[in-house]
Amino acid sequence: MAFPFKNCSSILLFSGEAEDGPDPNFFHLSGADVDGAILVWTQKGQTLITSKMNAAGAAAQFSGRVLAPDWKDIGSTIKSLVPAGKVGLDLRSLSARRYVRMGQLLCAKRLVDAGEQLDNLRRVKKPQQIAKIAKAVKISKQILDELELKPSMTELDVVKALNLACAKRGTSFAFPPIVAAGPASREPHHIPGPRKLGRGIVLIDFGAQYQHLNADLSRCYFLGPCPEEKKKYEEAQQIHDSILDEMPSLHTGGQLARFADAQCKKMGWGRMIHAIGHGLGLEVHDPPHLSLASKDKLQNNVVLAIEPGWYGKKFGVRYENNVVWGRKKARLL
Repeated sequence: MAFPFKNCSSILLFSGEAEDGPDPNFFHLSGADVDGAILVWTQKGQTLITSKMNAAGAAAQFSGRVLAPDWKDIGSTIKSLVPAGKVGLDLRSLSARRYVRMGQLLCAKRLVDAGEQLDNLRRVKKPQQIAKIAKAVKISKQILDELELKPSMTELDVVKALNLACAKRGTSFAFPPIVAAGPASREPHHIPGPRKLGRGIVLIDFGAQYQHLNADLSRCYFLGPCPEEKKKYEEAQQIHDSILDEMPSLHTGGQLARFADAQCKKMGWGRMIHAIGHGLGLEVHDPPHLSLASKDKLQNNVVLAIEPGWYGKKFGVRYENNVVWGRKKARLL
């Protein structure tokens, strides 16, 4: 990829720590899952700086030049690679301590935030990335379909069951799952606890990760008659399907959000308390943004999570699937 930035002459990205997984922008550009590494990107190409113990692994994953200087020489190595001009950083993922250190090393006046531009490079997915997201979705659907819920189980019991199901398939959570029983389903980001499922509604928001790519699905289960809850859930499914049918004519995140808002009002819901969805990829909330004011473009190979949700005084419902935007038809993963 050619160096696309006009407001800086170099980009400096940090991989993150092993327990957190690679930083999304670092991994997207380098393809390397190496902890404690630094990516320097200029007009001349990309260089990966890492430790001596990680050098062989980095070289096996990274197609550019790999350097493994002594710890005391890392600062001078960075300075030697960074040309004159502004230095782009991803400030969202950068610690205050590291930002101060880079300011001391390179002069704080040279540092600019390139995070939004870096995120935008991830908006359109490559076919192999879509295939991995599809695999994550397939695994997630299998787990949700096979889930056996009982009124005597607690929300935390369900989290344990989801975790075990992921482990059996050699995968892990894309994010901490939401399991919300009964009135807790009113809270979109409910934290699972010791509440028993009972004989009402259970809302589960869950996704597996496959080779760093994520799925994000929401389903409602009914452990009793639940006529009101089932009716609202059916309405959520109808709104979801109407959005997918209309999606080829919606070319920005704002257009999609406004169409969804109109469908919700037509259903008698009023305006939703959260966005209709979000992009999906290396992060669960990847670009593009789907707010009412969003100008982010929708185009081929953009992957979205669409999640109409209704939240009342006694319960809430949400129905969420992952789709690929297409000029002729949205493709459900």
